[in-house]
Amino acid sequence: MSCEIIKPDRILKELGELWSDTAKPEVESNGDGLLRACAMTLISFVDDEEDPMALGETLALLMREHPSRSIVVRLREGEDFLESRVLAQCWKPFGHRKQICCEQVELTATMNHLQDVASVVGPLAVPDLPRLILLRSARVVRAGALRKILPLGDKIIVDSARPGAPGFGELGALLDSGQIAGDLAWTRITELRALIAHLLGDTVPKSITIEYAGREAGPETRYLEAWLAGGLPETAVRIRGAGGEGNGWPAVIRIDETTVIRPGDGCAEIEMGHLKEHVSLGTGKDDELLNAELKIVVHDPVFERALNRITA
Repeated sequence: MSCEIIKPDRILKELGELWSDTAKPEVESNGDGLLRACAMTLISFVDDEEDPMALGETLALLMREHPSRSIVVRLREGEDFLESRVLAQCWKPFGHRKQICCEQVELTATMNHLQDVASVVGPLAVPDLPRLILLRSARVVRAGALRKILPLGDKIIVDSARPGAPGFGELGALLDSGQIAGDLAWTRITELRALIAHLLGDTVPKSITIEYAGREAGPETRYLEAWLAGGLPETAVRIRGAGGEGNGWPAVIRIDETTVIRPGDGCAEIEMGHLKEHVSLGTGKDDELLNAELKIVVHDPVFERALNRITA
Protein backbone atom coordinates (compact mmCIF):
# COMPACT_ATOMS: atom_id res chain seq x y z
CA MET A 1 0.00 0.00 0.00
CA SER A 2 1.38 3.40 -0.97
CA CYS A 3 0.08 6.75 0.18
CA GLU A 4 3.01 9.15 0.19
CA ILE A 5 2.42 12.87 -0.06
CA ILE A 6 2.79 13.90 -3.70
CA LYS A 7 3.66 17.51 -4.40
CA PRO A 8 3.49 19.15 -7.84
CA ASP A 9 6.95 20.68 -7.33
CA ARG A 10 8.45 17.24 -6.93
CA ILE A 11 6.81 15.99 -10.13
CA LEU A 12 7.99 19.05 -12.07
CA LYS A 13 11.51 18.42 -10.78
CA GLU A 14 11.27 14.79 -11.93
CA LEU A 15 10.17 15.99 -15.38
CA GLY A 16 13.20 18.25 -15.56
CA GLU A 17 15.48 15.36 -14.64
CA LEU A 18 13.70 13.15 -17.18
CA TRP A 19 14.50 15.59 -19.98
CA SER A 20 18.14 15.81 -18.92
CA ASP A 21 18.46 12.01 -18.84
CA THR A 22 16.64 11.63 -22.18
CA ALA A 23 18.68 14.26 -24.00
CA LYS A 24 22.09 13.19 -22.65
CA PRO A 25 22.51 10.06 -24.86
CA GLU A 26 21.63 12.15 -27.94
CA VAL A 27 24.30 14.72 -27.09
CA GLU A 28 26.94 12.08 -26.32
CA SER A 29 26.25 10.25 -29.61
CA ASN A 30 26.37 13.52 -31.63
CA GLY A 31 22.72 13.03 -32.55
CA ASP A 32 20.42 15.75 -33.75
CA GLY A 33 18.93 16.16 -30.29
CA LEU A 34 15.36 16.34 -29.02
CA LEU A 35 12.55 18.80 -29.57
CA ARG A 36 10.36 19.23 -26.50
CA ALA A 37 6.88 19.95 -27.85
CA CYS A 38 3.72 21.04 -26.02
CA ALA A 39 0.56 22.73 -27.33
CA MET A 40 -1.86 21.86 -24.52
CA THR A 41 -2.40 19.89 -21.32
CA LEU A 42 -4.46 16.72 -21.79
CA ILE A 43 -5.80 15.25 -18.53
CA SER A 44 -7.25 11.74 -18.83
CA PHE A 45 -9.31 10.15 -16.06
CA VAL A 46 -9.60 6.38 -16.53
CA ASP A 47 -10.49 3.38 -14.39
CA ASP A 48 -7.56 1.19 -13.40
CA GLU A 49 -9.06 -1.80 -15.25
CA GLU A 50 -8.71 -0.06 -18.63
CA ASP A 51 -6.02 -1.60 -20.82
CA PRO A 52 -2.97 0.64 -20.33
CA MET A 53 -1.42 -0.44 -23.63
CA ALA A 54 -4.52 0.48 -25.67
CA LEU A 55 -4.81 3.84 -23.92
CA GLY A 56 -1.07 4.45 -24.32
CA GLU A 57 -1.30 3.75 -28.06
CA THR A 58 -4.21 6.17 -28.42
CA LEU A 59 -2.36 8.91 -26.54
CA ALA A 60 0.82 8.29 -28.52
CA LEU A 61 -1.08 8.73 -31.80
CA LEU A 62 -2.69 11.91 -30.48
CA MET A 63 0.73 13.38 -29.70
CA ARG A 64 1.56 13.49 -33.43
CA GLU A 65 -1.26 15.94 -34.08
CA HIS A 66 -1.54 17.55 -30.66
CA PRO A 67 1.76 17.48 -28.73
CA SER A 68 0.86 17.95 -25.10
CA ARG A 69 1.74 17.41 -21.48
CA SER A 70 -0.33 14.30 -20.87
CA ILE A 71 -1.55 13.61 -17.33
CA VAL A 72 -3.20 10.21 -16.89
CA VAL A 73 -5.12 9.60 -13.66
CA ARG A 74 -5.92 5.92 -13.05
CA LEU A 75 -8.60 5.40 -10.39
CA ARG A 76 -8.95 2.13 -8.50
CA GLU A 77 -11.02 0.54 -5.75
CA GLY A 78 -9.81 0.40 -2.14
CA GLU A 79 -8.44 3.08 0.15
CA ASP A 80 -5.25 5.05 0.77
CA PHE A 81 -3.32 4.51 -2.43
CA LEU A 82 -1.64 7.36 -4.28
CA GLU A 83 1.51 7.22 -6.39
CA SER A 84 3.03 8.91 -9.43
CA ARG A 85 5.60 8.43 -12.16
CA VAL A 86 6.87 10.42 -15.14
CA LEU A 87 7.85 9.29 -18.63
CA ALA A 88 8.38 10.66 -22.14
CA GLN A 89 6.68 9.88 -25.45
CA CYS A 90 9.17 10.32 -28.32
CA TRP A 91 9.01 9.74 -32.06
CA LYS A 92 10.82 10.75 -35.24
CA PRO A 93 8.69 12.33 -37.96
CA PHE A 94 9.15 10.76 -41.37
CA GLY A 95 12.18 12.20 -43.11
CA HIS A 96 13.61 13.86 -39.99
CA ARG A 97 16.43 12.84 -37.67
CA LYS A 98 15.48 14.95 -34.68
CA GLN A 99 13.16 13.28 -32.16
CA ILE A 100 10.04 15.06 -30.94
CA CYS A 101 9.20 14.31 -27.32
CA CYS A 102 6.21 14.98 -25.11
CA GLU A 103 6.01 14.40 -21.39
CA GLN A 104 3.54 12.24 -19.52
CA VAL A 105 2.65 12.09 -15.84
CA GLU A 106 0.78 9.08 -14.48
CA LEU A 107 -1.07 9.19 -11.18
CA THR A 108 -2.69 6.09 -9.67
CA ALA A 109 -5.09 6.70 -6.81
CA THR A 110 -8.08 5.36 -4.94
CA MET A 111 -11.29 7.38 -5.07
CA ASN A 112 -10.86 8.72 -1.52
CA HIS A 113 -7.81 10.63 -2.84
CA LEU A 114 -9.58 12.22 -5.80
CA GLN A 115 -9.44 15.65 -4.16
CA ASP A 116 -5.71 15.20 -3.52
CA VAL A 117 -5.26 14.25 -7.17
CA ALA A 118 -7.07 17.43 -8.25
CA SER A 119 -4.75 19.55 -6.07
CA VAL A 120 -1.74 17.91 -7.74
CA VAL A 121 -2.99 18.03 -11.34
CA GLY A 122 -3.94 21.72 -11.30
CA PRO A 123 -0.41 23.11 -10.85
CA LEU A 124 0.97 20.61 -13.41
CA ALA A 125 -1.03 22.17 -16.27
CA VAL A 126 1.18 24.12 -18.68
CA PRO A 127 0.52 27.87 -18.20
CA ASP A 128 -1.24 29.85 -20.94
CA LEU A 129 -2.15 26.75 -22.99
CA PRO A 130 -5.54 24.99 -23.35
CA ARG A 131 -6.41 22.36 -20.74
CA LEU A 132 -8.63 19.51 -21.87
CA ILE A 133 -10.13 16.71 -19.79
CA LEU A 134 -10.81 13.28 -21.28
CA LEU A 135 -13.25 11.49 -18.97
CA ARG A 136 -13.27 7.71 -19.40
CA SER A 137 -13.77 6.80 -15.74
CA ALA A 138 -17.14 5.35 -14.73
CA ARG A 139 -15.99 5.61 -11.08
CA VAL A 140 -15.99 9.41 -11.23
CA VAL A 141 -19.53 9.41 -12.64
CA ARG A 142 -20.86 6.83 -10.15
CA ALA A 143 -19.38 8.77 -7.23
CA GLY A 144 -21.04 11.98 -8.41
CA ALA A 145 -17.58 13.57 -8.43
CA LEU A 146 -17.76 15.26 -11.82
CA ARG A 147 -17.73 18.73 -10.27
CA LYS A 148 -14.43 18.00 -8.52
CA ILE A 149 -12.52 17.63 -11.78
CA LEU A 150 -14.24 20.25 -13.97
CA PRO A 151 -12.15 23.20 -12.66
CA LEU A 152 -9.04 21.45 -13.98
CA GLY A 153 -9.92 21.93 -17.66
CA ASP A 154 -11.26 24.38 -20.20
CA LYS A 155 -13.21 21.60 -21.91
CA ILE A 156 -14.37 18.11 -20.92
CA ILE A 157 -14.65 15.33 -23.50
CA VAL A 158 -16.79 12.24 -22.87
CA ASP A 159 -18.14 9.34 -24.92
CA SER A 160 -21.78 8.81 -24.02
CA ALA A 161 -21.68 5.48 -25.89
CA ARG A 162 -19.28 4.04 -23.27
CA PRO A 163 -20.80 2.18 -20.29
CA GLY A 164 -20.83 4.39 -17.21
CA ALA A 165 -20.40 7.65 -19.13
CA PRO A 166 -22.36 10.79 -18.16
CA GLY A 167 -25.86 10.81 -19.61
CA PHE A 168 -27.54 13.50 -21.68
CA GLY A 169 -28.97 15.10 -18.53
CA GLU A 170 -25.54 15.48 -16.94
CA LEU A 171 -24.06 16.84 -20.16
CA GLY A 172 -26.94 19.29 -20.46
CA ALA A 173 -26.31 20.47 -16.91
CA LEU A 174 -22.68 21.13 -17.81
CA LEU A 175 -23.75 23.30 -20.74
CA ASP A 176 -26.20 25.17 -18.51
CA SER A 177 -23.32 25.98 -16.14
CA GLY A 178 -21.26 27.42 -19.02
CA GLN A 179 -18.88 24.45 -19.32
CA ILE A 180 -17.46 23.60 -22.75
CA ALA A 181 -18.18 19.94 -23.46
CA GLY A 182 -17.66 17.47 -26.26
CA ASP A 183 -19.11 14.01 -26.85
CA LEU A 184 -17.36 11.46 -29.06
CA ALA A 185 -20.78 9.97 -29.87
CA TRP A 186 -21.56 13.27 -31.63
CA THR A 187 -18.14 13.35 -33.31
CA ARG A 188 -18.71 9.77 -34.51
CA ILE A 189 -21.56 10.93 -36.81
CA THR A 190 -19.79 14.01 -38.22
CA GLU A 191 -19.12 12.47 -41.64
CA LEU A 192 -22.58 10.88 -41.73
CA ARG A 193 -24.14 14.29 -41.10
CA ALA A 194 -22.01 15.80 -43.86
CA LEU A 195 -23.16 13.05 -46.24
CA ILE A 196 -26.84 13.64 -45.45
CA ALA A 197 -26.43 17.40 -45.87
CA HIS A 198 -24.75 16.85 -49.24
CA LEU A 199 -27.54 14.54 -50.46
CA LEU A 200 -30.28 16.91 -49.35
CA GLY A 201 -28.77 20.08 -50.75
CA ASP A 202 -31.55 22.68 -50.76
CA THR A 203 -34.28 20.02 -50.72
CA VAL A 204 -36.66 19.91 -47.75
CA PRO A 205 -37.97 16.34 -47.50
CA LYS A 206 -41.38 15.51 -46.07
CA SER A 207 -40.07 12.76 -43.81
CA ILE A 208 -36.84 11.18 -42.57
CA THR A 209 -36.86 7.91 -40.65
CA ILE A 210 -33.83 6.63 -38.76
CA GLU A 211 -33.88 2.91 -38.01
CA TYR A 212 -31.57 1.50 -35.35
CA ALA A 213 -30.60 -2.05 -34.44
CA GLY A 214 -30.85 -3.19 -30.84
CA ARG A 215 -33.14 -2.70 -27.88
CA GLU A 216 -32.93 1.10 -27.72
CA ALA A 217 -31.59 4.01 -29.72
CA GLY A 218 -27.93 4.76 -29.06
CA PRO A 219 -26.61 8.27 -28.46
CA GLU A 220 -25.49 8.58 -32.09
CA THR A 221 -29.06 7.92 -33.26
CA ARG A 222 -30.46 10.40 -30.74
CA TYR A 223 -27.98 13.07 -31.81
CA LEU A 224 -28.76 12.48 -35.50
CA GLU A 225 -32.49 12.79 -34.87
CA ALA A 226 -32.03 16.02 -32.87
CA TRP A 227 -29.74 17.54 -35.50
CA LEU A 228 -32.16 16.76 -38.35
CA ALA A 229 -35.25 17.88 -36.45
CA GLY A 230 -33.59 21.15 -35.46
CA GLY A 231 -32.32 21.90 -38.96
CA LEU A 232 -35.47 20.78 -40.81
CA PRO A 233 -38.44 22.02 -38.75
CA GLU A 234 -40.90 21.29 -41.59
CA THR A 235 -39.75 17.67 -41.94
CA ALA A 236 -41.23 14.81 -39.91
CA VAL A 237 -38.15 13.21 -38.32
CA ARG A 238 -38.62 10.01 -36.36
CA ILE A 239 -36.65 7.04 -35.10
CA ARG A 240 -37.75 3.44 -34.82
CA GLY A 241 -36.23 0.11 -33.92
CA ALA A 242 -35.29 -2.24 -36.72
CA GLY A 243 -35.09 -5.28 -34.43
CA GLY A 244 -32.20 -7.68 -34.09
CA GLU A 245 -28.94 -7.33 -32.22
CA GLY A 246 -27.10 -4.03 -32.09
CA ASN A 247 -25.89 -1.12 -30.02
CA GLY A 248 -28.52 1.38 -31.18
CA TRP A 249 -26.37 2.78 -34.02
CA PRO A 250 -28.32 4.28 -36.98
CA ALA A 251 -28.52 1.30 -39.33
CA VAL A 252 -30.84 2.69 -42.04
CA ILE A 253 -31.83 6.27 -42.87
CA ARG A 254 -34.82 6.70 -45.18
CA ILE A 255 -35.41 10.08 -46.82
CA ASP A 256 -38.93 10.36 -48.31
CA GLU A 257 -38.67 6.65 -49.11
CA THR A 258 -36.72 7.65 -52.26
CA THR A 259 -33.23 7.70 -50.78
CA VAL A 260 -31.89 5.05 -48.41
CA ILE A 261 -28.57 5.33 -46.56
CA ARG A 262 -27.07 2.32 -44.82
CA PRO A 263 -24.08 3.39 -42.72
CA GLY A 264 -21.51 0.64 -42.19
CA ASP A 265 -18.01 0.18 -40.85
CA GLY A 266 -15.97 2.88 -42.59
CA CYS A 267 -18.43 3.35 -45.44
CA ALA A 268 -22.09 3.90 -46.33
CA GLU A 269 -24.30 2.43 -49.04
CA ILE A 270 -26.65 4.84 -50.78
CA GLU A 271 -29.71 3.75 -52.77
CA MET A 272 -31.51 6.27 -54.96
CA GLY A 273 -34.05 4.44 -57.08
CA HIS A 274 -32.14 1.86 -59.13
CA LEU A 275 -28.81 3.50 -58.43
CA LYS A 276 -26.45 2.27 -55.72
CA GLU A 277 -23.13 3.70 -54.64
CA HIS A 278 -20.70 3.38 -51.75
CA VAL A 279 -18.94 6.30 -50.05
CA SER A 280 -16.18 6.25 -47.46
CA LEU A 281 -16.77 7.31 -43.87
CA GLY A 282 -14.36 7.63 -40.96
CA THR A 283 -13.41 4.48 -39.08
CA GLY A 284 -14.51 5.97 -35.76
CA LYS A 285 -11.27 5.04 -33.97
CA ASP A 286 -10.69 6.83 -30.68
CA ASP A 287 -7.58 8.69 -31.83
CA GLU A 288 -9.39 10.01 -34.95
CA LEU A 289 -12.38 11.19 -32.92
CA LEU A 290 -10.20 12.77 -30.23
CA ASN A 291 -8.06 14.49 -32.86
CA ALA A 292 -11.20 16.22 -34.09
CA GLU A 293 -12.40 17.18 -30.60
CA LEU A 294 -9.03 18.51 -29.44
CA LYS A 295 -9.15 21.07 -32.25
CA ILE A 296 -12.27 22.65 -30.73
CA VAL A 297 -11.64 24.51 -27.47
CA VAL A 298 -14.67 26.80 -27.77
CA HIS A 299 -18.41 26.22 -27.57
CA ASP A 300 -19.78 24.23 -30.52
CA PRO A 301 -23.22 25.75 -31.15
CA VAL A 302 -24.42 22.97 -33.50
CA PHE A 303 -23.59 20.25 -30.97
CA GLU A 304 -25.06 22.24 -28.10
CA ARG A 305 -28.33 22.87 -29.94
CA ALA A 306 -28.68 19.15 -30.62
CA LEU A 307 -27.94 18.24 -27.00
CA ASN A 308 -30.34 20.88 -25.67
CA ARG A 309 -33.04 19.53 -27.96
CA ILE A 310 -32.56 16.03 -26.51
CA THR A 311 -32.59 17.18 -22.89
CA ALA A 312 -35.58 19.46 -23.48
